[in-house]
Amino acid sequence: MRRKWMGIILATVLLVTVAGIYIALESLEGEPKSAHGSEEGSASAADVKPGKSTVTGKVDGNPFEEGVKTPISEKLMRQYIHAMSHQKVRAGEKWSFFEITDERIVFLLQQLDEKTYKNDEEYREILTRWHKGDFSQAVSDHNTVWRLMGGTIGKAKGLLSAKQEKDYLEKQTRETR
Repeated sequence: MRRKWMGIILATVLLVTVAGIYIALESLEGEPKSAHGSEEGSASAADVKPGKSTVTGKVDGNPFEEGVKTPISEKLMRQYIHAMSHQKVRAGEKWSFFEITDERIVFLLQQLDEKTYKNDEEYREILTRWHKGDFSQAVSDHNTVWRLMGGTIGKAKGLLSAKQEKDYLEKQTRETR
């Protein structure tokens, strides 16, 4: 009986250690530097350059307010698009959120110009549509990126109405991917 309990305790300690290491490695790509508070504005590619701060709180040209190396990784590109899409879609689970701004869209489009990504075409189509103010395919956009991330929970089921989107934005207390 004592061996059984020792085995359970050892397995628990091992599980907690592995989970801790995983969380630590995930956080190496950058943590949010501040709570929700992005500014909406119309940004052009000329306005948003790495190292140039046009928005209070921006870190090294990143309008997501995270100090991450640019050009950003494919994983981070997916996380940003996915988190922004939550503003527009109805889904059972939403674990991330970044408000959609022109500045953020332009930043991600610039990253696509600086680096070739495996799913470059999908990201460019989504972001170009969004840059034009077209969110009519946001459900498909969300689910495309969600699938690329290996999503199993939280598939988008429909677009939010303008009132639902406003309510959703008002409930958000912090931005995170």
